[in-house]
Order: sequence, then C-alpha cells, then structure tokens
Amino acid sequence: MASLDFPTIAVIGLLLHIGLAVGFSLILLVLRSQPVPRLWAASLWAGAVSTVLVSVPLPLPEPVGILVRNAFAVLGSILLLSGVALHVGRRAPVRPASALAVAYLLAIAWFAIARPDLGIRLVLYSVLIIIWKIWEAWLLLRHAPADVRRSCRLAATVFLLDAALFLVRGLLPVAPGAGGDILRAGLPMSVTYIGGMFVMLGHTFALVLLIVERQMVDLRRLARRDGLTGLLNRTALLGDGGQQLEQCVRLQQPFAAMLLDLDHFKRINDTRGHQAGDEVLHHTARTLQRNLRGRDWLLGRYGGEEFVLLLPGVGMEQALALAERLRAALEASPLDRDDGAIVITTSIGVAVADATPDLERLLARADAALYRAKAAGRNRVACDLAVEPVAVA
Repeated sequence: MASLDFPTIAVIGLLLHIGLAVGFSLILLVLRSQPVPRLWAASLWAGAVSTVLVSVPLPLPEPVGILVRNAFAVLGSILLLSGVALHVGRRAPVRPASALAVAYLLAIAWFAIARPDLGIRLVLYSVLIIIWKIWEAWLLLRHAPADVRRSCRLAATVFLLDAALFLVRGLLPVAPGAGGDILRAGLPMSVTYIGGMFVMLGHTFALVLLIVERQMVDLRRLARRDGLTGLLNRTALLGDGGQQLEQCVRLQQPFAAMLLDLDHFKRINDTRGHQAGDEVLHHTARTLQRNLRGRDWLLGRYGGEEFVLLLPGVGMEQALALAERLRAALEASPLDRDDGAIVITTSIGVAVADATPDLERLLARADAALYRAKAAGRNRVACDLAVEPVAVA
C-alpha cells in the first residue's frame, strides 16, 4: 500500500512538539506564579521528551527504552489532566490517574518483555490516550465555570477530536495486513500522523485560549473590585445596581439602598495609623458580609469609609430592620489589635426607590438620611421618610 515517508513525518512531529513546548513555556515568563500554565508547559515538555526518545533511542535494552518513552508520555498526560482539573476548580485526580498510568505501564512491560507485540502496544497507547482525552473533555464540559465556558467547550472539542484520531490510529495496526507494524499500515496511518500534527497545534492553541480567557475574566473581575476590601467598587456597584433598580421598577417591586459611614474614621487614622484604618475597613467588609443573608444584595465600597448596600425586593420596614442589625453587629465586633481593640460604629441612611429608576438620586436620598443620622448623634439608623432617626436601642 502506498504511504508517505514515515521517518520524515516523525521528524516533523518531533520538531513541532519541541517548538510548541518552547513556545508555550514562554507564556510562563508572565504567568510564572500560576500553577495551571506550569503544569501544561511541563506536560508539553514530557511529551516532547517522549517523542525525542522515539527518534533517538537510549543506549538501553529495548524493553527498558520502551518503558521510559511510555513513562514520559504518561507523565505528560497526567500533568495535562491535572491542569485541566485545576482550571475548572476541581482537585487534580492524581490517585486515579496514577493508578491508570501504573496499569498501563505494567501492560506495556508485559507486551515489551514477556510477549513482545508492537501492535498491541500501539492499541494500548491509543486506548489510554482516548481515556485521557474523554476525561479531560468531561471535566471541561461538566465543570466549566460560566464565565470561561466558551473556551472550555472549544478545548473539549479539540480533545474529543484527538480521541477520535487515536481511535483510528489504534485500529490500523491490527487491521488485516498490517501485522502490528505502523509502517505496513500504509497511507491511512501516515494520514493519521499528519492529522495528529494539526490536532497537536489545535491542542496547544486550545490551552492558550483557556489561559487567555481566564486572564480576561480575572482582569474584569479585578477591575470590578475594591483592592482593599474585595467588595464591589463604585463603578461596578452603580452599574449592577442600576440594572437591578430598573428591573425592580419595571416589575413594580421595592428596592432599598443603604449608605453606611464609619463614625470617627479620621480619628482612627490619626491616632492609630493608616494601617489600622485599612484593617478597620477590611474588618467592616467581612462583618457586613457575614451578617447578610441570601444572594440578591449588592455590597460595595462607595469611597473612603463609606459603604453601600443595595437590596432588590426589600421595602423600607425590612431595610430598617436589617440596617439596625448590621449596625449592632459592627458595634459588637471590635477589631482586635496588639495595640488594643478598636470599636467600630457606623451611621446608616436608608432610602427606598420610587417610580424613577435613578440610582444616583436614590443614593442621594440615602445620603441625606445618613446626614440626619450623623446630626442626631451617630451610631444610628435614619431613613429619608422618617421624622426622626431610628435611635440605638
């Protein structure tokens, strides 16, 4: 049967594998602190070493060389699988993957030493790769976070295509007339190896795409967060809150806003230092989060020592009760420091939206209520409709 020059294909594949490993490793120059790119770069290098050992055999007995080559190939697969698992927020399946690898290497040893059979070894290797690729694709499709789902689906498609290619490649050596020899498998086997080069390129680019989309998502998330407290920043708060307010007005549902301002915060900075002030802000954010239930609320740092809490579907009575509970929780949770505890109190202004979906106007009304709470003695809650501030119980 006609075939392409297999040694030439092998050399091209070797150079391609090494080139992709080098290129992917360059990504680590800017992402060196992240474990997933490191695992994937190591995976490509392990695969490259395995490919090198196929083309340049070690000065060892042939069965030992076969085991070493396969061990590097298996190591690359485990590293890749572990990186995929971590990428989608799962634990690296080291134990089951290692058990599968050991079983495979034992089988390879048997068909390299006790009963040498190249065809069976090729079938075993193809079956192993098919299992890895389906496993990786399942992780990406089953556990992909919503914000990186597109790149995960694309990568899963490439992995499944790789599995299909190895299915064909595994059947050819045992097809009639092949006799377990990849060279005698002829043109179809050569075509699968050429196709494998394209899949290898797609495989590597899919990994790069996974990293790029993750980085974009992380950057967008960081751009929405306050660096000190981890809460939403002012821009994200106004954007998300404005959308929720419009929805509540359209559905004729209540919408409450709270503006919280820490009492005498400047005094804390002046007497205890700015580090203490930063710790107070962080402690306040954590305390507020611990005392909020449900998931519909939006909490953010509005600026300085001011925080904003937006509550879709919450009316004035519920908002005032929650505001008082938050005020009391902060007062009852001082910040413990080596130089003495810092008692944190806050004044809170509460406002409820009218028929106008204007968040800045709503916050201005909450700010007016906050000013009234401050004027009434601080450490209390006031609403923009109340005649008098709600005093501390």
